[in-house]
Amino acid sequence: MADEEFNNRTVLVTGGSRGIGRAICVRLAETGARIAINYGANEDAANETLDQVTAAGGTGAIFPADVSDRDQMKQMYARIEDDLGPVDMLVCNAGVARAGDKLDMTFEIWDEMMRVNLDGTFNAIWLAKDGMLARGFGRIVCMSSVGGLARNPLAADRLIAYSASKAGVVGLSRSCANALAPKIRVNCIAPGFIETDMTENATEEGRQKIYDATPLGRFGQPEEIAEMTYFLLSDRSSYTTGQTVVASGGMVNLP
Repeated sequence: MADEEFNNRTVLVTGGSRGIGRAICVRLAETGARIAINYGANEDAANETLDQVTAAGGTGAIFPADVSDRDQMKQMYARIEDDLGPVDMLVCNAGVARAGDKLDMTFEIWDEMMRVNLDGTFNAIWLAKDGMLARGFGRIVCMSSVGGLARNPLAADRLIAYSASKAGVVGLSRSCANALAPKIRVNCIAPGFIETDMTENATEEGRQKIYDATPLGRFGQPEEIAEMTYFLLSDRSSYTTGQTVVASGGMVNLP
């Protein structure tokens, strides 16, 4: 194990079974952290992530829970503490994306986006913060999206609920960073188009639009977001909190 900065720390990654979440779990497994892999329904995928965590030299366990369900999350935190120890670091990665036409997007789509993407992030933070504050150590990274910052060239008018929920994650992260400092650092990542199973159903026309709008001339990989997550959790970013880091190949820029 080349880097043991997080040795004896427990990190919870919500939505850790696939895509960006899986890449984050594997990257953090290389640092000595104990990895709590949260998943919603796909136990097989979660076990595949655990296998990769073990292969990377790490230790961990899988924990099912719907992040939008507060009772399930409370029970999950208790199991994590029993199995791996209290949560020292948190990556709020669980999320869903549903498109709906601007004229007939349903209330159900809106509710799902808010429950999972925004309420789920809040639940994870609020259940972790008291223990972090009591121990005097906590680091949190929340996953937003460039869709929460600017018009999405793929389908801005079909992602109203998704974009609103991800903008909420940015505001929540910023507010929590201020409220929980100095013991807890909270930062946010806004990825662009990352090649995962969530984006593989995009049409060729849509992919081409994003490709053309991306100065680096390629799509992002989950491992690149995992590396950014590691940076924000590590001492390398010790003077950084309340920030949203855009990783979009130049498609969206801040400020």
